[in-house]
Amino acid sequence: MPSVSHSRTTSQKRLAWLVFCTLVSMLVTGPFLKAQDDLSEVISKSEKSVVGIQVKSAKGERLGSGFVVKQSGVLVTNVHVLSEATSAMCVFENGIQVPIKGTYHIDAARDICIAKIDGEGFPPIAIASGLPRKGEQVIALGCPQGLSFSASRGIVSAIRPQEEFRDMVGRPKAEGTWIQVDAALSGGNSGGPLINARGEVVGMSTLASSGNAQNLNFGISNQDISEAIAKAENAPLVDLQSGIGRVDMADNRPESKRSLIQKGEIPKAALEDYIARGRREYRELVKDLRKEASEAKKKLETMRKGESRIPANTNASVVVQIHRDVEKYFFRDESTKRTEVSKQQSYVSSLDQIVKQIPVQPKTEPDDDAIMALLSHAGPWLDPRDVNKVGFLRGAVSLTAFNEHEAVVLLNGSPFLMWMDSTAGLSEGEAIKPAPVFVVGTQTIKLSDGRQQAVTVLNTVTEKELRSAIFGESKVATSEFRTWTDATGKFSMDAKLVEISGPEVVLEGQDGKRKRVPIGKLSKEDLRFLGKIGASKPD
Repeated sequence: MPSVSHSRTTSQKRLAWLVFCTLVSMLVTGPFLKAQDDLSEVISKSEKSVVGIQVKSAKGERLGSGFVVKQSGVLVTNVHVLSEATSAMCVFENGIQVPIKGTYHIDAARDICIAKIDGEGFPPIAIASGLPRKGEQVIALGCPQGLSFSASRGIVSAIRPQEEFRDMVGRPKAEGTWIQVDAALSGGNSGGPLINARGEVVGMSTLASSGNAQNLNFGISNQDISEAIAKAENAPLVDLQSGIGRVDMADNRPESKRSLIQKGEIPKAALEDYIARGRREYRELVKDLRKEASEAKKKLETMRKGESRIPANTNASVVVQIHRDVEKYFFRDESTKRTEVSKQQSYVSSLDQIVKQIPVQPKTEPDDDAIMALLSHAGPWLDPRDVNKVGFLRGAVSLTAFNEHEAVVLLNGSPFLMWMDSTAGLSEGEAIKPAPVFVVGTQTIKLSDGRQQAVTVLNTVTEKELRSAIFGESKVATSEFRTWTDATGKFSMDAKLVEISGPEVVLEGQDGKRKRVPIGKLSKEDLRFLGKIGASKPD
């Protein structure tokens, strides 16, 4: 019988231990689970005021974030999110899409833009009354890398006054108070709110670091945001669609105290070689372009048939599965699907426009206009090892911008330092617009921490440089004001010719405002005028 007694005693001890562990677990995890539930509720409520912003501009499309602060549709976002936008669409977490009508207030030095959504009755988010404290918990809401409505948690690392912020990030014109956080930020987070545990905005995500400096992420403070909202109250709404209300990034582009590289003149021989290769490979390049356009259309149709659900055990926003050479797309939600399909549709439309300009099998040698159109959008392949040569760059992704013209880009897994026309609005992880590029060669540059680094430098070939190499030098600018009209007579503008940029003319009116007009849409009289000054060949 001793064994039975021992067994009962052991069982009682085990039962007592289990009861004790359960009580401890309830005491410890109860508040923790409640805190988790509270935080989830705060995020869920706050996200109703957050929007993803789909921006279209002359330089392409990009994504950002913003948040509603008044039921009347007053929106806060970064200046660089709406930089040079011709149109912008807000996407709410429930999938509703509403266009941005225009802007009330622009503060480039603080990167704050107060805009207006078309409509009323939107859920606003509250702005905190005081600055957050160092060590306080913050949550970054937004659409990083286009991933709809993500949340990342961290703490306030420091509160930086403008003088300290200027030195840290190399923006000598920056103003305001900046919140440094260790919450993960990346491209697409820009313009999204930084909220506290009560769901109040304590800052706006503005600048994310890359590389090893993972805690050097910044947002402009709630105090600066509140001041901007107050200034916007009595300001007139400037229409975004008209072009008058487009955000100018001239004073807010990434700046540094010195340039790492300088844009040098691209050798004439390198451009001539690129053009000659394009003429030799013309038919193959056009076929490749048409094939790419066809594949882009097929991809669009496949994406449209995709499902708004993500397969189990995956965390991605978009998943592509291939089974027996059959692709199938899965999207995290309907909003993500609409965003991705819209981006692909824009790409298909742009390829279609290019293909229409280029005959695949001309009866004679392709004319200069066809060569210009082709080499601007689908030239001979770029080999980064071909120093002092020009090739067509495709598939590069931005890592970080240093100042107005310089950025580090990733191509085939390798980093390159690249001179660009403009880095305004360029986000980390954003695709670089395909373009002809000149391989300068390897240079040793001095980094901000004093270290020296050898990098291969690439220079973007501008449309003006390529046009001059194909058509020859031509002083197209004139001081003569004349009436310009389109072929239908619906468009009319008293202006002077400033320049020809690719297939467009740039006109400047009496008020100094400029307008770009496709050459193909100009009247015969305008084409004859261009022919007289040697700027274009009239039909």
